[in-house]
Amino acid sequence: MPIYEWQCGDGHFFEMLVAATEANKRQRCPECGTKAERIISTFAIHAGARIQTAAERAAARDVDVTSLKLPPAARLCGMDDYSATRFAAYKHGRGAEFDDKMGVRKEREAKRGAPTKKPAAKPKHSH
Repeated sequence: MPIYEWQCGDGHFFEMLVAATEANKRQRCPECGTKAERIISTFAIHAGARIQTAAERAAARDVDVTSLKLPPAARLCGMDDYSATRFAAYKHGRGAEFDDKMGVRKEREAKRGAPTKKPAAKPKHSH
């Protein structure tokens, strides 16, 4: 049986394992109980790479883009926290959203007259 993706009128996404003969019937949303429409799913034939489910993609959209973190191994030498967070946002395909949010924050701080933050000191080491 294939896994189909559905979306209800309230915007909830969910997946169901349904027989192909039942695929065109409207299913009820497990979250709110309204009838949902089957949506076109993306699929891929791959080796080794993990594919996110609809629920995982929806949860990722709810995460504040300014709080994304890079694993330590991916963090470049001398990279400050702001740059690492921006890099993580771009790796998740949400870089423009990050830049917009940070621009709005800077404008708000400037209006309030908040002092600007000094850039972090560069690490003192060599390779």
